[in-house]
Order: sequence, then C-alpha cells, then structure tokens
Amino acid sequence: ATIAPPLAVLAVAIGFILHTPFSFMYHWMCAHHLPPGVARIEHWSGRLDKSFIHVMSTCMSYATSGSWKYFLVCALLNADCIYRQFLPEVRPRQNLIRIAVTLTASIMPILWQGNALLFGKIYAVLTLMTWLFAKYPFGGWSHTAFHGAIMLLPPLLMTAACNLSSSRAQIQIAAMCVVLQEKM
Repeated sequence: ATIAPPLAVLAVAIGFILHTPFSFMYHWMCAHHLPPGVARIEHWSGRLDKSFIHVMSTCMSYATSGSWKYFLVCALLNADCIYRQFLPEVRPRQNLIRIAVTLTASIMPILWQGNALLFGKIYAVLTLMTWLFAKYPFGGWSHTAFHGAIMLLPPLLMTAACNLSSSRAQIQIAAMCVVLQEKM
C-alpha cells in the first residue's frame, strides 16, 4: 500500500519547490546580468521571484491551518499582491510590506492553535531574515545569510503541518506500517 504524506506537509514542500527556480533565476540574473538598483527591481525575474514568494505564502497558509477556507482567503490576498508585482510602476516598499503581511498571515494559524512557541520560532526566523535584508549588516554576505536563515523555515513549517489534526490519520498509518514492518 502506498502511504501519502499529509496534504499540509506536501503544501510546505510544494511552496518551497515552486518558489526556488524563480529565486534562482533572479539571483542568477543579479549576479551576471543586472546592474544594482532599479533595473533589478523592475526586471521580470525579480517580479517573478517576489510573485512566487506569494505563491509559497499561499501554500504555507494551508500548511499551517489545514483549512481550505483560510487557504482561499490567503490565495485571494496573494493573488492581488502578485497582480501588483506586474503593474508598470514598481513600488518596492509596498511590495515588501505585502510580502511581510502575507507571510505573517500564513503563519497566524499556528498562534491561533495555541502553539506560541512554534509561532515564536518561525516569527524569529522571519524577523532575522527581515533584519538581514533591510540592514545588510554583513555587506554582500548579508544576502547569503538571509538565504541561510530561510533554510530554518521548512522544518518548522513541517512541524506545524504535522501538528494539524488533518495530518494525524496519515501519520498514524505510517507509524503502524513501520511497526508492522519491524515485526516481519
């Protein structure tokens, strides 16, 4: 029998997997083709990178809530943000605020479920990332540190997804299969 991971866990993976190629493309363009400044902000690769942060945020909203209704609300909010990424006039500050709002919205269910510690860990990582991005305390290495901090998020988000009641059945089946396999 095939055991599928809980949908909320898959949502975490799908969100990061969908965003990664666009992030890579944008950073490749910055490293090899785009001069610093407005050219990077207005370039299609930067707009797609930010757009897929919103796609990832939408996936995270399901991963942390297990609710299709909450997912839909966040999807609509993120769709508006994606639309605004492609308006002729780029508004970097507004775009960053929208990213912060949608990422915060995507993790709020963790707090509503009473898991303040996990919420705090995720929020601390997001705060660290924001500080690294905004202040650039290590010069050019700050962006590298920013992406290093991102690596802390998937395990925390997977934990949130596994804690959902909607994930329990699949996790219990997987655990029973392991026990049965060990007895054979």
